Amino acid sequence: MKRVKSVLYVGLKSLFVFVVVLSSITLYLTCQEGLERPYPPCCPEGAAKLCICVSAMDEPCKIDNKSPWYITIFNCDGTVLEYCGRRYILMPAKSGCLEVAVPPGCYYIKAVWRYWWVGPWIYWCNHFTDAAIVQAICNTTTCVRLFNPSIHRCGYIYGLAVKDMVKQKAIKPEVGKQVTGAIDAVNKQVPPPENKFELGIEQEINELMKVQEKENKQE
Repeated sequence: MKRVKSVLYVGLKSLFVFVVVLSSITLYLTCQEGLERPYPPCCPEGAAKLCICVSAMDEPCKIDNKSPWYITIFNCDGTVLEYCGRRYILMPAKSGCLEVAVPPGCYYIKAVWRYWWVGPWIYWCNHFTDAAIVQAICNTTTCVRLFNPSIHRCGYIYGLAVKDMVKQKAIKPEVGKQVTGAIDAVNKQVPPPENKFELGIEQEINELMKVQEKENKQE
């Protein structure tokens, strides 16, 4: 019986290693795609071009050329852009950037990490960039940079939104307390970003908001 368990354990371990290696190979091959095959294959006269890049985590002026990103372009009504017979959804961004041809217009753009298998029934697929809204102009290339926030920054901003909902009486105080408590607990487990941006001016913002509320009451 022990020998059977041992053989079964070795077999499952080998299967796990095989899946991990296969996923790594797939990831590598995916990262080799991107600008080699422009989207779409046709580019009619008058079309606009977008050069979309994803920033390094919490580094807006650097490009993340290591992580596998997939970019989706939406129309203003929330539907995925379709142009020249192609849907602009989950397009692989080689080295963090992707160049595409689109019809002139206004678009909502977002990127996500690839769906990554990390264990039985566990997939790492919920890391999104901030969105960008861009106006694409005919016969013009427009550069777009998608900000890649850390979980600490996302948690902080979401916590502020929950506190504001409590003030507006949109949710019960006890619910807000549970949510913000959980967010604070998670943020304590991860290091805060070195580049603070909005996280570094919280006190100044609060003071300015108090002044503004006071002025509004006087009016």
